[in-house]
Amino acid sequence: MILPGMSDELLLLQEASIRLSDYFEQDTLRLVQTKEKVIKQLAEAIVFLLLHDMEKLMNILYRIDVFERDTKAAFAQNNPEQIAPRLAELILNREMQKAKTRLAYRNHKN
Repeated sequence: MILPGMSDELLLLQEASIRLSDYFEQDTLRLVQTKEKVIKQLAEAIVFLLLHDMEKLMNILYRIDVFERDTKAAFAQNNPEQIAPRLAELILNREMQKAKTRLAYRNHKN
């Protein structure tokens, strides 16, 4: 829910969280939260995918368009518990960048 007077950071976080909830099939991501809580929830989902559905995770990374060199650096860790928080941060930051662009374009059109 977008509220009047919502900070730009919170608005971007909400926009990104809504899209990420669809990618990861996690409705709880739709709730406006702190960046840290979103990263924590994403990391938990990523650990699951690392262990059970790597193909889906790679597809999500591709669709979100996380930079390949950053992804490779995150995967340099050999432990899913170390990989997941870094990937979560990369994913959220990328979605927030895209949300910022969408909002700027939307405001420019009006």
